[in-house]
Amino acid sequence: MAKETREVRGRLPKDLKIAFEIACVRMELTQATALEEAIRDWLVKKGFPTSDENEA
Repeated sequence: MAKETREVRGRLPKDLKIAFEIACVRMELTQATALEEAIRDWLVKKGFPTSDENEA
């Protein structure tokens, strides 16, 4: 069964957005996958559990 998803929107400085796009292409990742990883890492760093941690 596929996970339910929600859209996240935001604005970034142009240079950061371009660097992110280039990194995703070079790493052969979708931007959605890279954003999910970045948000999970940020949550863990700040001490907030994610749903994946709760399922483990």
